[in-house]
Amino acid sequence: MHKSFILTILTANTLLSSFAQTAGTTPVQKTGNWIGVADGLPLYFRITGEEASGYTADWNSPAQKVLGRPCKSVMITSDSLIIQAGGINASFRGRYLPGLDSITGTWQQNGRSLHMDLRRMKRPQTPHPPFPYRSDSVEYDNADATVHLGATFTRPRTGKKFPVVILITGSGQQDRDETIFEHKPFAIIADYLTRRGLAVLRVDDRGTGKSKGDLNYATSSDFADDVLAGIRYLKTRDDIDTTRIGLIGHSEGGLIAPIVFTRWPHLNFIISLAGPGVPGRAVALRQQTDPVRQQLGSACYNAYYPFVEEKLKIMEDTYGQPDSLVLRQLKTSYTRWKATLPDSIATRLNAKNVNEAVYGFQVAMELKPWLRYFYHTDPVTFLKQVSCPFLALDGSKDTQVDPEQNIPVIRAALTEGGNTHVMVHVFPGLNHFFQHAGSGEFREYALIEESFAPEVLRMMGDFIMKNRPSVEPLPAVPKNR
Repeated sequence: MHKSFILTILTANTLLSSFAQTAGTTPVQKTGNWIGVADGLPLYFRITGEEASGYTADWNSPAQKVLGRPCKSVMITSDSLIIQAGGINASFRGRYLPGLDSITGTWQQNGRSLHMDLRRMKRPQTPHPPFPYRSDSVEYDNADATVHLGATFTRPRTGKKFPVVILITGSGQQDRDETIFEHKPFAIIADYLTRRGLAVLRVDDRGTGKSKGDLNYATSSDFADDVLAGIRYLKTRDDIDTTRIGLIGHSEGGLIAPIVFTRWPHLNFIISLAGPGVPGRAVALRQQTDPVRQQLGSACYNAYYPFVEEKLKIMEDTYGQPDSLVLRQLKTSYTRWKATLPDSIATRLNAKNVNEAVYGFQVAMELKPWLRYFYHTDPVTFLKQVSCPFLALDGSKDTQVDPEQNIPVIRAALTEGGNTHVMVHVFPGLNHFFQHAGSGEFREYALIEESFAPEVLRMMGDFIMKNRPSVEPLPAVPKNR
């Protein structure tokens, strides 16, 4: 396995990703989630099943954005594991080490053999029942019943009229726990806040878990309506203090929360966890070009940056126009750019192997309505209208939503809008998912056992507890637009 851009560097589309994964089960000790590193690249396998019915697995390479790819075959004996990966010519052969929760073996790919030890993936922060609070599965519809949402509602066992928090996930289809590589940060946040006396609603995204609804044309604006449906549901409950409804949004959720405020400006507070302050195209420019500088060097970066910048400008200038017109301009831009590249740069960027037709197929993925809206939308438009207490948090090692690029803009927009209850903080050493990290790169997320830094939990809890209920009567929540 080589440290290269297997999928092609030309469409490095990470974009605030949270990449939901469904938690595996562990019916026997030899199944479950196993993680290792081959040639510097983390790999993990989710193995399920039992001897009587057979075993299945999928393999994941976080650094290469290969997630949940089915394996061709899985063979488990009394002391060994043999897996044939799917989609590539690769396999793992290993031997279980009794009592150590580890497997020692070899990863083979395209004629290369690399030693790789697997260890059982552990997530010690994930809360498990029994809980010292109520935890109920709930379901509700939006105003016109076009979207059905499933959620978990938690609240203390005793007391009345609890303040409540709605958690808003990041981009991609996320479950209610915002599960990624078996980390469940939203379950951890909900557990912590409920133990501090708050109610919490965490919700499956459309098309995930118990939730249903259109995804093909849905944008962050539509997801804001889904949050409003949650507020409408909470207002039907007699155990909620409806004057103390607040939002915590992670990544894209940090954009959605201010949009919600502009439609129902009676929120008690907003907490943005690594949310954007600049337009999505500016975030994407950094996400798609920074890895080139880090992994391929300044010469490739200097050649690639203006190409991506032009691509994003074309997409902005043609916002709302037919995809066919946009695609034609993007393909022309690519052909013109490729013709200017020296052979050495074109080879390293994989451009020599990608003609105009192939590039058109790849870049068409960026023409989806959600992504076009994200590229086009300026969060400042909504942030300037937010008047409730606002806490913006990020980690210094966030490589997906850079804090130096976004946090100052968030603070300035809120202040310019007249908000006098603004607090921002960048935690040293934390990544986009608020884990204590090394490089902060996406490839590390699965390797880190910590799911969510305790100091961030404490700051959020303290911030919420300091807020007081508003005094004006709250109007009805608006219906879908």
